Amino acid sequence: MSRSQPTCEPYVEADPSIAFEWMVSDAEIERLRREADTIMTRYQQVEAALESAREESGDHWDDGELSVTLDSPQGEPLDITLDLHADPASNAEHRYERAKELEAELERKREIVGQLAPLPADPVAYLLCYHLDRVEGNYPRSMAGHLDADRGHVEECCEEMRTAGLLERVESGTVKQRRVKAKQADEVRQHHTYYRLSREGDHLLRFLGEREGQLNVLRHLPDGRRLVERLARGGPDYARMSAEELGMEFEYVRHLYRALRRVGLVTDYEGSTIKASERKLKPKDETHRKHTYFVTTDRAETLLRELESG
Repeated sequence: MSRSQPTCEPYVEADPSIAFEWMVSDAEIERLRREADTIMTRYQQVEAALESAREESGDHWDDGELSVTLDSPQGEPLDITLDLHADPASNAEHRYERAKELEAELERKREIVGQLAPLPADPVAYLLCYHLDRVEGNYPRSMAGHLDADRGHVEECCEEMRTAGLLERVESGTVKQRRVKAKQADEVRQHHTYYRLSREGDHLLRFLGEREGQLNVLRHLPDGRRLVERLARGGPDYARMSAEELGMEFEYVRHLYRALRRVGLVTDYEGSTIKASERKLKPKDETHRKHTYFVTTDRAETLLRELESG
């Protein structure tokens, strides 16, 4: 089965204990509850808006939704999309129930992957963290070029990571060269949405450099663990061969290997030829290296043994 890529939804693996359909964050849970509280606080206003919309023709009948702007209990304007066919109480209750479901899911995910819970289970998300740590600020089209990734995929990852609190948008205006190292000019007129790591993103990146962080990467990226186990068992391999033999999309596997290398779980094979005793996956007397081959690090093999024994 191949894996398509222009989405930042976590890639789902067969093990249900580490597969999550949605990217969950405290911010999303808070948004749902804030909307529910606002609907109940402005009950009569919501009811009047729904009744009025039901008596009028318009695009809202196409999808059964009505967009309204309401003042929250704190006095902040909120754009809320209502179910046209439900009453205000049902609109609010749906959000309360969804927030409760997401909270339970987030807690379950945190128990498994700890501090990595807010990060999408996607190798491109890992690579974005390292890229933004190096350049301090950049926009999706440029980042897609640097990472050789799909622009739409990068845009979705950035927004999910921003919602999770790992990234923040750079304030509009002039971006100084010292703040955005990917640009060569002294200053750049900001015509794009720039992102940079937030404080939480910085903390997460430091955590990835620690032993516990690397252990949790193997839990967080199911296919990452699969690749590391493959290398530990069979010796050096390269992205295209791994993709073909595992039935995965090449670009996805390539990004996985790059993310695992940045974290410190795999490294490049340095030799010019690979002996049969080293490469058990595809035994030959020797293989002349024409690709970038990867092997596990000592740390990765130690962590795999720990996971297997636990």
